Amino acid sequence: MNPEQTGPRREFTLALDGHPFAIVAEGQTITVNSRSYTVEVADGGLVFVDGIAYRIEWDGAQAVVDGQPFAVEVQGMAAAAPSRAAVSAPQAATPAAPPVSRGTIVAVMPGKVIRVLVKPGQRVEIGEPVCVLEAMKMENELRAPESGTVRAVYVNPGDDVRKDQPLVEIA
Repeated sequence: MNPEQTGPRREFTLALDGHPFAIVAEGQTITVNSRSYTVEVADGGLVFVDGIAYRIEWDGAQAVVDGQPFAVEVQGMAAAAPSRAAVSAPQAATPAAPPVSRGTIVAVMPGKVIRVLVKPGQRVEIGEPVCVLEAMKMENELRAPESGTVRAVYVNPGDDVRKDQPLVEIA
């Protein structure tokens, strides 16, 4: 564990692409809009969020998470980060999922992602299938809760997911 991951409780606001999130950081627990995640920074700069590895580059104004750029603004705390510190993941990982919003499709129960049927930037209509989750030996087709554009896909086929884990975000 990185020594910077321990220390006092810090509260601040982090805006990703203009979407603000209330953050509380305490030790290895990061709480985003009341949802907690365990975050570890391993040797070589790997960042693990709830055990999933991410490759992250950050210059203070922009974060690139597994190749997907996000504009970053931090309020209420100095944004101290390594200058464009590249972190390499052992496998392709997906962007860190933000807290659940109105257009976010979440896992209805623990399971395995069988198929992802959409891509970021794709237009979807309400009720359109976006991914298939296998749980309890049954395939569950998860559908768009609203019409819009796919903002992010947080999983890949074969990923194991926990209940309520964000899978796809539609804006």
